This record gives sequence, C-alpha cells and structure tokens, in this order.
Amino acid sequence: MAQFGPSNQLIQMDSGNPLTTLYNPAAGLGAIAVYQGIGENQVLGQRFFASYSTATNPSGAPTILVLAQMLSTSAMTLAQWQTANAPAPVYWTDQTYTTITAVKSEGWSGGGFQDTAGYWMPNFASLPNVTLAQLLGGQGFVQVAGPLLGAYGPTSGATVNASIYGASGSFQSQASATFFNGRAFGIQITAVSSGLCNVLVTSDII
Repeated sequence: MAQFGPSNQLIQMDSGNPLTTLYNPAAGLGAIAVYQGIGENQVLGQRFFASYSTATNPSGAPTILVLAQMLSTSAMTLAQWQTANAPAPVYWTDQTYTTITAVKSEGWSGGGFQDTAGYWMPNFASLPNVTLAQLLGGQGFVQVAGPLLGAYGPTSGATVNASIYGASGSFQSQASATFFNGRAFGIQITAVSSGLCNVLVTSDII
C-alpha cells in the first residue's frame, strides 16, 4: 500500500515508559542516544500503541498515545503540575493536534469543550527533578485512548461511570453523570482517592 505525504511508522519509546519520557533539548533535557530519535526524526502527532502496566493482562486493551509538545504559556506554573502529581488532563492548542496546553482557556476552542486532548503522561511523581523551563516546550506522550490507572481525578462531580470533561485552570477536569455538550476525556471507572482515579480514556480524534 502506498504512503503519500510525510509518514513515519517507526515511532519508538526507548524508556518503555511514557510517564518518564520528556525531551526538551532547548532546556538541556533528553540527550539523544543512538536510535532514540524522540524530537529528531520522530514527528509530533504520531501514535504509539502499547500495553504498559495499565491492565493485569499485558495482552489486553491497548493504550494509545500521541507524541505532542507542551506549549502552555506562563499561565501554567510548576506548582500546578506538582499538585496533579499524575497523568493529567491537557488540551490541543490548534487543529493540527500536535501541540498541547495544560490551561483550558488556551485550547483551540477558547474555553469550549471540543479541544480535549487526553492525559499528559510526564508527571511530577515520575520526574521529580524536572523544571518549568524543561516542561514548557517539552515533547512527551499524551494518552488518548485505553485504560489509564492513577490519573489526576476530577475536582468536581466525580462519581464512578461519570464522563470527565475540561474545567478552568491548569490540569483540571470535572465529571458529569448526564449528557455534556463536548468531547470527554473519558469515563471515570473508580472513585477518586487521594486525588487519583482510574479512567477509560476516550479522547482520541479518530
């Protein structure tokens, strides 16, 4: 089958863990090793399909991740990322679906509910030494589909089987058990405990 236009089917994740994959050469983060390629020959927007400790059956439901760049402005602080302390909700900044922001008002729909991206996997618990300069402009993975254990939970309306949507602020979400006019991050599948819950992520654009 022919491929027309730019295409790279060989995206790779050398660490094997999207929670610790963050690359930002401008801020001195992520030395490029042979065959690593993140940020050099790999293309923003590519998808990575895997199961990576989100289910007890390693051959079970796949996780789908998208390589994206964090382009939040100074409205996002390091403290907000540290508070989330887990994979947390982010938004597409435009309709190329390659860049993200933690701040809802910076999404391409301007505070609406159509720019839902997914869960930004690099997090403070996994990368405690990352600085704000390294985080802003950094490239990492966003989970857009599949089961996610230990996501940063909704701060309002949280209940099992509720749909999770965006909320104002950075890395924030809310839940609703009734119809919501917008694209959801996913379905909350466990109660929120210590700020975290399990989510069946459903935010992929395809």
